[in-house]
Amino acid sequence: MRAGLAVGAACLVLPAVAQAQDASEGGAEATADQGLRQIVVTAQRRAEAQQDVPIAITAFDQAEVERFNARDISELTGQVPNLVLTEVSIGPSLAQVSIRGVNSQDPEKSFDPAVGTFLDGIYLGTSAFNLLDTFDLERIEVLRGPQGTLFGRNTTGGALNATRRRPTGEFGARGTITVGNFDTLDFRGEINTPLIGDTVSMLVRGQYLTDDGFFSNPAGGSRGARDRWSFGTVLRIDTPGVATFDIIYDHAEDNSDLTPYVPRGIAGVEPLPIDLIQTTFPVPATVTPAFGPDALCLIQNICDDPVNPVSTSTDPHFLDARLDALTVTGDIYLSDTLTLSTVFGMRDSREEVFIDFDGSSATAFNVVREQDYSQYSGEIRLASSFDGPVNFVAGAFHFHSEYSLRQAIKLDLSLVGVPVPPGALFVNGAGDEDDHESTTTALFAQADWAMTDTLTLTLGGRATWDEKQIATRFYDAGLPPFAPYQITDGIPEGRPLTSSGAAREDWFEFTPKVMLTWEPDADMLYYASFTRGYNAGGFSARAGTVRDVTTPFDPEIIDAFELGGKLDLLDRKLRVNAALFWNEYKDKQEEAIEPGPPPTFTSTTVRNVAEARIRGAELEVSALPFEGLRLDATLGYLDAEYTDYEAFIASSTYISVPPQPPGTLILADLSTLELRNAPEITGSFAATYTADLGFGELQLNGNARYVGERFQEFFNSPRGLVEGLWRVDSSATISFGGPDRDLFRVTAFVENLFDEQINFGLTNSIVDFGTLSPPRLYGVEFGFGF
Repeated sequence: MRAGLAVGAACLVLPAVAQAQDASEGGAEATADQGLRQIVVTAQRRAEAQQDVPIAITAFDQAEVERFNARDISELTGQVPNLVLTEVSIGPSLAQVSIRGVNSQDPEKSFDPAVGTFLDGIYLGTSAFNLLDTFDLERIEVLRGPQGTLFGRNTTGGALNATRRRPTGEFGARGTITVGNFDTLDFRGEINTPLIGDTVSMLVRGQYLTDDGFFSNPAGGSRGARDRWSFGTVLRIDTPGVATFDIIYDHAEDNSDLTPYVPRGIAGVEPLPIDLIQTTFPVPATVTPAFGPDALCLIQNICDDPVNPVSTSTDPHFLDARLDALTVTGDIYLSDTLTLSTVFGMRDSREEVFIDFDGSSATAFNVVREQDYSQYSGEIRLASSFDGPVNFVAGAFHFHSEYSLRQAIKLDLSLVGVPVPPGALFVNGAGDEDDHESTTTALFAQADWAMTDTLTLTLGGRATWDEKQIATRFYDAGLPPFAPYQITDGIPEGRPLTSSGAAREDWFEFTPKVMLTWEPDADMLYYASFTRGYNAGGFSARAGTVRDVTTPFDPEIIDAFELGGKLDLLDRKLRVNAALFWNEYKDKQEEAIEPGPPPTFTSTTVRNVAEARIRGAELEVSALPFEGLRLDATLGYLDAEYTDYEAFIASSTYISVPPQPPGTLILADLSTLELRNAPEITGSFAATYTADLGFGELQLNGNARYVGERFQEFFNSPRGLVEGLWRVDSSATISFGGPDRDLFRVTAFVENLFDEQINFGLTNSIVDFGTLSPPRLYGVEFGFGF
């Protein structure tokens, strides 16, 4: 099937450019005479111009995506104020999203993402397969701040609202071939059929993405090579003025390497910014909050801590995953002023992931994870477009998901203190199994009352009922410690069960919204809002004991206050959007250390143990200074801090001289820590110049994006500090052919022009490991669209 898809794409794809949308769908790229164009968005569940929506929102349509040469949504990082989107090397196309410092640190499927990702109206209940490719997107909207009164669940930090293209009803095709360094060879294509009868049309799309891996591995193991393909169809049934239905099917498979882990190799003691509260310990001693040396580097004698280390992994580090999804959307026009919209979706995925966590040539810490996940959801909305002063959107939402996890480890016993030489004895096959279910039902409504010609009051609310249940089982090693077991052998049969348990919990929450909008002029809008965000409670499936897995944590709440303004000035040649926000976190879900059984004596789980305050500012400016030149700049400022956080730290997090008894927990003030993935500064600057060549059009684009330093490790270890990074991308595009000179396109591009690579993402576990950011990538893209 993959070979057929590649051959078909090769036959179709020629150098090209996709046609620009007309003004009703977002408008063509504007000149200095026309002014900056508007993108039509659906942030409030109705079609509106972006500048008319009183929400901090940044939108990209097909033309904008091509201008910045973005091939997946990770490249929005830095271009959107206070947005950080990071690919995580533990599953298929898996991304963690942080907006205004609000994020979910754990990609485990028992946790709900704090930033909701919506694809064609369907809420994606897991981070897997949410790193969306941009080729088939008609539009993606980044909404900052809680959005729960109109969107599905768990949009505490914001929402990514992505809409893919629908059938046009006319025969056409578009596609691209991308050739680049590291043997990159990507095929993307789609075909539209003409109308069948007067009501039915179809779109077929597919892609096949491959490369040889972007990362060094002198030992010959994983380099992070991609091997992904997908196929999809959209069937549209359209009766103008009566109803429109779209039936969307998608299939995707991912057989890629995971991004290789890099051992950090730190031999010294690193103090942590934690204040101790408990001053009397079981044993009188000097206690310093700190991480000790990395056990792997001491045992393997690799403690050199190079500036840019590389992976020397030779053990399996890849995945085998597939996804099937069905979406049915419909708009039924009850009258000229009332529209009933329905969205139904089903997603089913299977993952088998083999992970070499130590990133070294030794077999030290390997894991196999098998997961099955399924979800279905349904939503119905009624929206008005009355001529009078009041309009509304109201609806109901239901969501259900199930997943099962089975995992086993191979662990060198010398890493956990057993007095044997490295590589002599292993834990072979120990692990756990989890079965989890989640159900959400919600009623929501939002009404706008135009009190005067310039002043509008918005009131909204959402009532949410959540129910979750989990069953967990822990198994001892199923094989002798000297057995020749490898994780590619899968989960051992007949492992002895050591403990098990199950639990169920439910919650109810009402979240309101109040907003006042003032429009003194057609090109000016100001707003002030209060919104309550809600992230459901749940169970910590990654915890280390049955008690901690089956003890629920409660919902967390964000009270969000925001002031904003949107201005189009100088005949729409200058656009300025700005926002100030203040968020108060209550009952924040954070990691907590609980007592556990030997040999570790502790278990890390999730509890409602913290309060936090996040405030900041955002600025977006676009300008057309003269014919052919467009300038764009963004700036995000974030001031995030814990205001109350007392919890225990374990022996892995402090150095005691003399040592404390095994399992001793020490009470500490953790409010001195910085929130993870909350950089103080994000920003970008872009310049696009367009020139007429006579036979076609030349477009030059340069884009510099900055994300400030941030911690990705919970205890703010220096080894988990991600450096601030400027990333500079550039591209040059020539489009030509056809009456509008937009039939074909050739783009030469460079990403990460100055080849800046940084240590990116640390996990402190049995071993310390992280990843590197991608190096310089360059290539040529050929495309067509008619």
